Amino acid sequence: MKVLIIVSLLLMVLPSAHAEISLDARQAVEKIMSVYYSSSYDKLRGCTLYDDGSETYCLAPKHYEFKNIEGVDTLYVLVSGDTVEDGARVTPGLGGLFILYKLGNSWVVSASSPYIKNGGAGRSQLKDFDLREVGDDKYGWVGSHCGSGAGGQTNCFWEMYAPVASGEIEQVAQLPSDYSYEFMSAPGYTKIEGSVHIESYQPMTAGFYPLTMTHDSESGEYDEDYELIPNSVKKSEERYTVSFDQKTHTFIAPKDF
Repeated sequence: MKVLIIVSLLLMVLPSAHAEISLDARQAVEKIMSVYYSSSYDKLRGCTLYDDGSETYCLAPKHYEFKNIEGVDTLYVLVSGDTVEDGARVTPGLGGLFILYKLGNSWVVSASSPYIKNGGAGRSQLKDFDLREVGDDKYGWVGSHCGSGAGGQTNCFWEMYAPVASGEIEQVAQLPSDYSYEFMSAPGYTKIEGSVHIESYQPMTAGFYPLTMTHDSESGEYDEDYELIPNSVKKSEERYTVSFDQKTHTFIAPKDF
């Protein structure tokens, strides 16, 4: 759905990092905050307050970037925020992604995903995502989403959000990345360092470049004094290239990867 952003002369105070933005784009970003979240701006915290029914979030535009797509000025906006009160470990933060294009003197929202929950302890990890070219004249946001479990287990996923249908920005990739686990029942450990590379020189599928996943794995055992047993250490590397799946609108990792 396309939303016409009618700008106003009443401006909220955006963070100082946004001072270089043009007046019309600045007003468009402010309008996004009031339309999708609320008009309740907290000057002390420097954010828009949004209550989703279970938590109150302190949201602000964190990143924006201008691109010219086939002669059309396009603005990419990332909004991110944390809960006002300290959240439990399982409480996610909140963020949103927006794509706007210039139409005359106004900006039109062509695609959005306003309510993305990720992170933990009420803290959003979306603020650390970067805008990348994921296809020919197609841009999306990529970054890592990490969490922890019982017994010292931690894992991360490499994620991508991009427009795939009119008016929608979807999570098109959630690929396993870093992982570590200190075994409690049997003294030992496993750790994986993962990376994902966008293959921008390879043929596209449905407008997306393929992705190459790499996992560098290491495992080992400890003796009764919890000292590492040198000859127990095992290392390996796995690499796999995945293409965009048009049926599911996602990049799917191999089941055993």
